[in-house]
Amino acid sequence: MATVIASLRQLRLARHANTLPAVVDLFQEHRGAELARARHIVVNELAGRDLSEGLSAVPEKHRQLVLDLCWFYDNIGALVAHGVVPLAPVSGYLGGSVIETWKVVEPMATAERGKRRQLGFRDPERWQAYYENLYHLVLQAPPDEARLDAEKWHRPRARRRLRLPGSSGAGSSAR
Repeated sequence: MATVIASLRQLRLARHANTLPAVVDLFQEHRGAELARARHIVVNELAGRDLSEGLSAVPEKHRQLVLDLCWFYDNIGALVAHGVVPLAPVSGYLGGSVIETWKVVEPMATAERGKRRQLGFRDPERWQAYYENLYHLVLQAPPDEARLDAEKWHRPRARRRLRLPGSSGAGSSAR
């Protein structure tokens, strides 16, 4: 029994050692200038725009950045779906961006799938399917919960009310 436990622990440590570099690289890429700009474009310039025509509705000057962002999240979604990378750190670190951006690009993805269906593509529903799946997984394990559930996450205490000079203390709190 001790041998089995030791073997399982070694397997877990080996898997963690192999996953860590990939996760670090993904997080570095996510916070890089290009994907940060792409997120800004999606959230600030495409939100509210009619994307029901698919990629053609994205201004040409932004199209490649938007595609790069979508493919990035699609790739992370594939890694999470197949158990290569755990969901918790992905959700805790970039889950908010996944949620925020998918809400904007979902009509574009739906339109692109429709175009591929009309063209007779073998698997038109595949386009950004891992990104969409990642969105749903992150909704089930929201970023704030993923962080709070982390083994080493500092859980802040409830905010204490501060009593300000000249006030009764009601309604004032530390911020």
